[in-house]
Amino acid sequence: MEKLLNKIFEGFSPYVPGEQPQEENYIKLNTNENPFPPPKKIIDEIKRGIDSSIKKYPDPLCLQLRKTISKCYDFPVENIFAGNGSDEILRLCITAFSSVKEKIVFLYPSYPLYEVLTIIADRKPVKIKTNNDFSIPARFITGFTDCMKIIANPDSPSGRFHSIETIEEIVKKSKRVVVIDEAYVDFAKENCLGLVKKYKNVVVTRSFSKSFSLAGIRLGYCFASSELIQALMSIKDSYNLNAITQYAGIVAMKNYPIMKKNCEKIIRIRKFLEKELIQIGFNVFPSSTNFLLVEPPDKNGELLYEKLKEKKILVRYFNNIPCLHKYVRITIGNIKDTKKLLKVIREFYAKII
Repeated sequence: MEKLLNKIFEGFSPYVPGEQPQEENYIKLNTNENPFPPPKKIIDEIKRGIDSSIKKYPDPLCLQLRKTISKCYDFPVENIFAGNGSDEILRLCITAFSSVKEKIVFLYPSYPLYEVLTIIADRKPVKIKTNNDFSIPARFITGFTDCMKIIANPDSPSGRFHSIETIEEIVKKSKRVVVIDEAYVDFAKENCLGLVKKYKNVVVTRSFSKSFSLAGIRLGYCFASSELIQALMSIKDSYNLNAITQYAGIVAMKNYPIMKKNCEKIIRIRKFLEKELIQIGFNVFPSSTNFLLVEPPDKNGELLYEKLKEKKILVRYFNNIPCLHKYVRITIGNIKDTKKLLKVIREFYAKII
């Protein structure tokens, strides 16, 4: 059987997404989905836009979607690319901006898919351990300057926002492309979009999954120099985005202010949850995302994960990342679910502390 498979499968561990229970009575705080559904106004408009035109192939250039993004961000269309989730864009970036057997450098712990995509592309993953506070170590900033780098900012699972000055220092020292994954940036106070206009070797990716409440449509986009965008265009699938997804993205982007209001609600709940957990005795890492990485009072992340699961509350425990065994990552839910979470946590730690 092994002769039928690519050699990458030798010792290969696929990316495992967070649990998606089939039962509906779970409180899901494990996959960083937005707790607020898209407004009915947006859903109705998307439905109205789906007509008999879907019998035809979708626009391979996603031109109307890119124009809508262009108008929203005041960025030229030729500097924008749209993909099947930011995951597709990351995969295409690895293919376009590195060669077989070259090193792809990223932080650890961070988004585990970076390593998986690197291995699938027959590149060599180089994981640089973060500092204890999840900040970027000096060797990542000054070393590996002839390698493509990927940086999540804000980062996951820590929630940390790496300063624009630090990211710019990495970009300036790098001879290769630096991909800045901003999937969570709508929950932060700053972003790195300005670096795209200053440097030719920067790609900034964004997602409709987190802030726009549209994880199910699989839509991502990125900003880069026209030369880098053209490279992505030349290697993507002919019709990488279906017509319904393109139209949904147009409608959502036109309603950007609604998305921002939902983000503001999530930030308020995040601050509330952080304050309450600290009072219980948790160590909570500062977050610029829609989740919190927390260390329970007994430093046993697995136990907390299991106890919450018994109560039909799912949070993320990284059992395959040893340096994270003390922690769990909690997605910010609505205020009702957040208060239920806190009630269960208070009751549990009242018994063991």
